[in-house]
Amino acid sequence: MSGIGPSDSSDSSDSSDSSDSSDSSDSSAAGGGRARAAARPVGISPDLRREAGEDWFRGNRWPPQDVEPVLKTWSLSAAPPAFRPEDWSFAHFAVAAQTEFASGAGGDWRTIALPPPPAAQADIDAELRELLEIAEFRAGVLAEAMEQRENVLGYFRGLLTFKGGTHPWTVRLCHAAIRVGQFMVMGQKATYMRARPSRLMPALMPPVDPPGHPAYPSGHATQAYLLALALGEVLPNVATGEGLGGARAPVSVAEVDSVAGSILTKVAGLPGVAARMDLSPHWRIAERIARNREVIGVHFPSDSEAGLRLAVKSWALLRACPLIGAAGTGALDRARAEWN
Repeated sequence: MSGIGPSDSSDSSDSSDSSDSSDSSDSSAAGGGRARAAARPVGISPDLRREAGEDWFRGNRWPPQDVEPVLKTWSLSAAPPAFRPEDWSFAHFAVAAQTEFASGAGGDWRTIALPPPPAAQADIDAELRELLEIAEFRAGVLAEAMEQRENVLGYFRGLLTFKGGTHPWTVRLCHAAIRVGQFMVMGQKATYMRARPSRLMPALMPPVDPPGHPAYPSGHATQAYLLALALGEVLPNVATGEGLGGARAPVSVAEVDSVAGSILTKVAGLPGVAARMDLSPHWRIAERIARNREVIGVHFPSDSEAGLRLAVKSWALLRACPLIGAAGTGALDRARAEWN
């Protein structure tokens, strides 16, 4: 199922369970296409020899039908073992984390509110003029924007070069962030019911059909910024710029913000959004993913800003959920250990 991002076309949970190919399972988990679940058919093959007095081969079934005493010794454990945390498929872990999040384990997500989208005609006109202006970048960014429609995680994976086979808990954490982002954004979209920009200005004519859900807030922005926040905690040295050629002092928003009205400036006061994040490659990728949705004409800039606000508030609750933030056993600590 496609939509606001990689959440549902995930990993294919079945193929990630049954395939040794971490590359293929990762790409489909990131929404880059559906992986075909590996089948394991077992038929009836001929026995190795004929039985005495018989001129045919008996069928050899599996499980074996004639070794019941031996089968009793084939068990791996005398008692039923507990399910191992590392055996979660990426997609199923994400659903479990979403369920925990929805239960209020990290805090009441229903208290998260966004300001309504701009309603003044002057503000709407200003956003539409900006979308017309940046449409000139479509040719240069179209292939990238099209891939990011269902492959948000793929760009973060490419940035840090990780996959399910090398950093499985990092991938599980990312899937949880993506799934919770989708959960949160759909409720907000249903609240505000904002039409897509091209409904107001048909001349924008997006190169793809706008998604079949409201515009505000941007789901891609929400998911991308949630990934940036999650990976920023897994790899804080990269988030602070220390992994970019040596330690650097924190840089203020004012020092790096050369564009008036930057999305970062508008949300700089939100908890968890530190000025240093503007140095983070995670953050820059998230900004790019969100901006590309504006370039192709399916989101207003204020949709992206609202997505960031929603991501910041949602991350504070998600990281407090036991499956994610529990000391030593949560996905955050397990993911950090993979990079150490």
